[in-house]
Amino acid sequence: MTRSLYLAMLAIGCSGPKSPQTTDATAAAVDEAAEVVLTVDERVARAAALLTTGKDADAELAVAELEPLLVTAPDRADIPYNLGLAYHQLEDGLNARKYYLRSTAIDPALGAAWLNLGALSEQGGQYRRALQHYRAGMQSAPEMSELVVGTIGVLRRMGRHDEALREGKAALSRDANNIDVYNNLGLVYIDQGKPDLAKFIYQKALNTIDGADNNATLHANLGRAYLAKDSPYNAKRELEKALELNPDLVAAMLYLADLALNDRDWAETARLLERAATIEPANAAIHLNLGIAYRGLEQYQKARQSYETALRIAPENPDPYINIGLLLGQHENDFDGGIAAIQQYRSRGGQHASTADSLLGEFQQRKEKFEADLARQAKREADRKKREEEARLAKEYEAMQEQWRKDQEEKKRAEEEAKKRAEAAAAAALGAAAPAAVQPIAPSSAPEATPPAAQPEPAGVWGAAAPPPVPAPTAPAAVPVPAPAPAAVPVPAPAPAAVPVPAPAPAAVPAPASTGSAGGVWGAPEPSTVAPQSAPAMAPEAPVRGTRQAGAPCASDNQCIEGLVCGGGVCTGSEGAPLASPQTRGTRQVGAPCSSDNQCTQGLSCVDNACAAAGASDSGSSTGGGSWGGW
Repeated sequence: MTRSLYLAMLAIGCSGPKSPQTTDATAAAVDEAAEVVLTVDERVARAAALLTTGKDADAELAVAELEPLLVTAPDRADIPYNLGLAYHQLEDGLNARKYYLRSTAIDPALGAAWLNLGALSEQGGQYRRALQHYRAGMQSAPEMSELVVGTIGVLRRMGRHDEALREGKAALSRDANNIDVYNNLGLVYIDQGKPDLAKFIYQKALNTIDGADNNATLHANLGRAYLAKDSPYNAKRELEKALELNPDLVAAMLYLADLALNDRDWAETARLLERAATIEPANAAIHLNLGIAYRGLEQYQKARQSYETALRIAPENPDPYINIGLLLGQHENDFDGGIAAIQQYRSRGGQHASTADSLLGEFQQRKEKFEADLARQAKREADRKKREEEARLAKEYEAMQEQWRKDQEEKKRAEEEAKKRAEAAAAAALGAAAPAAVQPIAPSSAPEATPPAAQPEPAGVWGAAAPPPVPAPTAPAAVPVPAPAPAAVPVPAPAPAAVPVPAPAPAAVPAPASTGSAGGVWGAPEPSTVAPQSAPAMAPEAPVRGTRQAGAPCASDNQCIEGLVCGGGVCTGSEGAPLASPQTRGTRQVGAPCSSDNQCTQGLSCVDNACAAAGASDSGSSTGGGSWGGW
């Protein structure tokens, strides 16, 4: 603000006094010259207005406006001075210094030029040259208090505190109301470790100078004195007051950010420093502390960007390297990168060498532990995957087993259902088959044979054959009742439909009681007797023998009927066994070839290898009779 006001004074105050009035021709010439001067003044004023915007584009326009005027008005100091301001704003220190020096050569009393020359040298760390510029300006423009303030400030930075105090006291003796001198004297006392004296200086200024309470810088420096006295509450109060008076006061923002940083209030620290960075983007300290705040907020990418920005602004400052090393080694597990950054800090002469050494040892140990942890973690992960794979395979195997059991049960159910359907179909088929497959119900008891009445002996020739016995009445066949087939017992195959059930044999006629010679002609053959037969037995449930009779060709015993064996290629009787069951007869009719009576149907006999009616062999004899004829 001071430079802008001083610039305006230069732009307005260089027009000079008006020329006295003369003759008409002289007046016309003077008016023409005045017109030229006014044109230069207007152009200088326009360039000065451009420099107040703070924009680089406007500064370049100001340079284009002012450079031609160096030829037009070479004796005007305000033109090279404003050119120096434009280049200073464009950060072209070389040209800025050149035009500032040119302006002081034209007008040595131009204190603003000396002040800006000292500021340029001070920014470049050239404190001795800066002191020379300030003192030269004080000799040429002793009334300019800013030059005294600059002198005190550069002496303080050079560590020449006693000289700074002498200069400050001398300035106050000349002007006891110079608030800027009070501000710099207090800073000298703070640098000397005398915060009480600094506090006294600031409070004196606040209490004795009118309007000092509205000076934001004074409140900010008083807050800094409280910080040095370890009184953060009072410091925060004064610093907040300074920001109320001047919201753009970067110094107050930095001290408040330092308080928030000590309280680990990372969000407030970042808020204050982000605001300060927009006002002073070329301040490396702001970006460095902002990176620390971002690291506390775990915004590591932003933190690294802030550290790198600080390095670009001030590459000679090693402090960003140690912060980069902390970020990489402690938060990103990049131990190699962290070690490399710490080594850069050491090689560039960092002040905290012992801290750097301890960090190097810590990072090396953490690197080894981290690698061991990674190896264990990899092994645990491999074991976990192996267990998961084994569990998956076991689960798949169990699922396969369960599916196999289900398939087997389903198959078993299907077989049982098929078996039940087959049994039901067989039962249905049995119900429709011939009665031979059904066992007849035998009568509870066979009726006893009633002996026939005695027949009178027939008269005739002695020795004639006795008449055949009268057969007893045949018992009626039982009505077949089908027996239900048991569910679990296989159904026997039905007997061939073509084989009829044999009729029961006739009951035998009992022999007449012996009465001596009574009963018939002597020598006559006794009447043949037939053994009594019981009711026919139930047909076997499942026949296991064949139907071939004695004498029939065979290959095994199973081809012969029960009681016969296969011997010599034919069915023959076994020892102690009857040749054939009396009730078992064949199905061959009259005239059919045969080898035994059993092959013929009931009532026929095998005569001359052919089935014929009983007694047909001696049918031609008139006497008929037994097996051995008459006399």
